[in-house]
Amino acid sequence: MTAAQRAVTGEPPSSRMEAPGKVNLFLAVGPTRADGYHSLATLYVAVDVREAVTVSFAPDLPEGHIECTLEVVPGSLVDQQVERGSFDPASVPMDESNLAVRAARTVIERAGGLPGGVRLHIEKAVPVAGGMGGGSADAAAAIKAAVELVFAVTGRETLVSDSLEIARGLGADVPFAMTGGAAIGTGTGAELSPVPVSSPWPAVLIADDGALSTPSVFSRLDALREQGQAVTPRDEDLQVPDELLGALAGDPGSDSTALSLLRNDLQTPALDLAPHLVPRLEELRMAGSIPIVSGSGPTLIALTRDHESARILAAHLREVGAHAVPVVLG
Repeated sequence: MTAAQRAVTGEPPSSRMEAPGKVNLFLAVGPTRADGYHSLATLYVAVDVREAVTVSFAPDLPEGHIECTLEVVPGSLVDQQVERGSFDPASVPMDESNLAVRAARTVIERAGGLPGGVRLHIEKAVPVAGGMGGGSADAAAAIKAAVELVFAVTGRETLVSDSLEIARGLGADVPFAMTGGAAIGTGTGAELSPVPVSSPWPAVLIADDGALSTPSVFSRLDALREQGQAVTPRDEDLQVPDELLGALAGDPGSDSTALSLLRNDLQTPALDLAPHLVPRLEELRMAGSIPIVSGSGPTLIALTRDHESARILAAHLREVGAHAVPVVLG
């Protein structure tokens, strides 16, 4: 509904915005820094699985109050998890610990507040704690929706630079979810340099029945390195290979050598914490795809030769009880 239509009907303003989930086709993790974080060099690539957040002005609610609700997108990976009983939407917090709620509140407070409360509704398609930045996508969509809502209610504008500053304060993946496409992330991953994508890459996303927290995977990586079971790259070696960027900007099927440069330093600790993923990765390789753990896992991403191969592989995986959807990257 447009602003003019809302003015006629008297319906309070609202804004619905989307943001993509992501995969990391390259993720090199440096040593622990003095601030407790790790230096990264990562290649973010958006997937066509998107989170949507609607932020609506609620004059009937107390000023500053945010009421949050959630629904699962039919046919999504999350919907498949719900059908199998491996995910309960009620487990997602609807309070201030929800990143989308925090994002909307930060935007509204920085803009000077609203003369009432807000209703925030999340349409969830990206698995929770799956290494795909679902919470970050919620936050990014909430920032964009809240910015538009504040302007509709008060006429106050929020600068793009302020929105990105809010995004960086909420998490390393949130700035990328604001922009999508593909980008190199450095620092903690929040410093972005966009890179070109010639055409979307076909792939399959495979969700797990479990979840892995990002801090636990990083902690396990640190432990494995202390035990000498994983290598710690130097900061000067944290670079996304030019050959991989070239393949992304050209035809991915024309350069198998570049695709062999896919890397995720969090894959070893993720597999250590979720060893049942190891045979699934081997099954995906045997099926002719190029699989990798997405971010901190446990979601897997399998690159395929073409879109039809992705469709066939996803259908086969669902037949054997896995949660899978064909997607495009970029």
